[in-house]
Amino acid sequence: MNFTDDFQLDAFGTNIVYDAAPSDWLTLLDSNLKVIHQDFYNEDQEGYSNLVKRLRAWTWCHKVPKDHRDYVSIDQIAEIAASIRAEAKVLVTVGIGGSDLGARTLHDLLNHPYHNEMVVAGKITGIPEIHFTGDTFDPFRLRGLLTMLKTRNLLDQTVINIVSKSGTTAETALAGMILADAIGSDWMSRTVATTGLSPKSLLYQLQEKGDGKFMAILPVPDGVGGRFSFASPVGLLLLAVTADSDPQTRLRDAFEGYTKTHEAFLTLAPEKNPAYQIARFLHAAEVFCRKSALVFYPYFDNKKLGDWFVQLYEESVQERGSGLNILATTGPTGNHSLLNGIVNGARDKAVLFLTPRDFGDVMAVPEDAPLEGSLKIFQGLTLAAAQTASLRGTAEDFISRMVPTATLSFPKRDTSSIFALMRLLMDVVAVKGRLQSLHLDPISGKRRIADEETYIQNGVEGYKIRMRDNIKK
Repeated sequence: MNFTDDFQLDAFGTNIVYDAAPSDWLTLLDSNLKVIHQDFYNEDQEGYSNLVKRLRAWTWCHKVPKDHRDYVSIDQIAEIAASIRAEAKVLVTVGIGGSDLGARTLHDLLNHPYHNEMVVAGKITGIPEIHFTGDTFDPFRLRGLLTMLKTRNLLDQTVINIVSKSGTTAETALAGMILADAIGSDWMSRTVATTGLSPKSLLYQLQEKGDGKFMAILPVPDGVGGRFSFASPVGLLLLAVTADSDPQTRLRDAFEGYTKTHEAFLTLAPEKNPAYQIARFLHAAEVFCRKSALVFYPYFDNKKLGDWFVQLYEESVQERGSGLNILATTGPTGNHSLLNGIVNGARDKAVLFLTPRDFGDVMAVPEDAPLEGSLKIFQGLTLAAAQTASLRGTAEDFISRMVPTATLSFPKRDTSSIFALMRLLMDVVAVKGRLQSLHLDPISGKRRIADEETYIQNGVEGYKIRMRDNIKK
């Protein structure tokens, strides 16, 4: 994969921002980007232990040192996946936030859109059904999941994967214990624990007590926040379980894409680096043009990538009273809802489109389809061509209306490209955090090491404390 060819940023619509900005401000911005680029390179050269301290170990998910406790090989993940495939007809991932969205987004992007139905029909064999829970206290879907499993006599053929770094995330813990109770006394032997490998984790403590042993225990690595964890075992296990061929090959493809983006992030100069250029666009739109929202607009049929990016961006760089609010939609679905607010509502939005250049399908409208009038031009046209024309038309319309717009295209929706894309988006957030000075103490201005605000999430603690207070009343 040639990175600069495969990840192309059409930045024509960004000139709406840059043409309005003073040249000295842009010069300073570009100077800052060069400093940030050098800083990230230097930090990478310091090695894994320092990246862990900086909460940036996620950048090395593809090359965790073999002597580190969080190291797990592709073969080990594939072996656990093989055990699940051999023993289970159902795999339930239990998690919330990044512990849920990493695997869920990969499943939604890379597996058959009707995976479970195809498994039931016997058209996908040797792979379990995939279900998710643990992201809410509302019992509606969990009750439905248990009823479905019991009705089909599948509880004794179900494996659960509880994903929680601390093991104490309430939504996940409660759902996990309800599932464990339904499975029975041997629940640990049919549970994978994906968690922190230290006594700080309740799941790790359960394993060490000796009352039972998990089917497997996998690391949520130190220095890797949940929203940055998709390329760790958090996402890799499901990827391996659902591989339609060799799980090792699929995992190697994943790391190939992740590695290429990692190397490009460190070596490509900011002016040629898509992650830096997107961060530059967002920062200029926010700071100089006073935009308060980014419409994250994957122009292909997938909503989970938007859910994942909302959490990634909002928990990372909406800090100190600033940061763009993310509005996620898809194209052209969002053209019939959110689009009206973009062109006719408050002029507070910038837009980032994402699209594969190859949709991998030549499905076409029949040439003799009974279409008349304005629809006649679609006769014989592939849906991929219609989708591409729809994206171009939407972008052109936004730009004509002076909506700051950028489009990032990538090769196709395959494992390597998706891992590269998601890593690139995490790099965008990392750069944007540095542009917002979230690595500096707001009072002293001194450099922070272990608590760069891009990688922590203090905001979530308030509701947890008040929830417990309410339960105690």
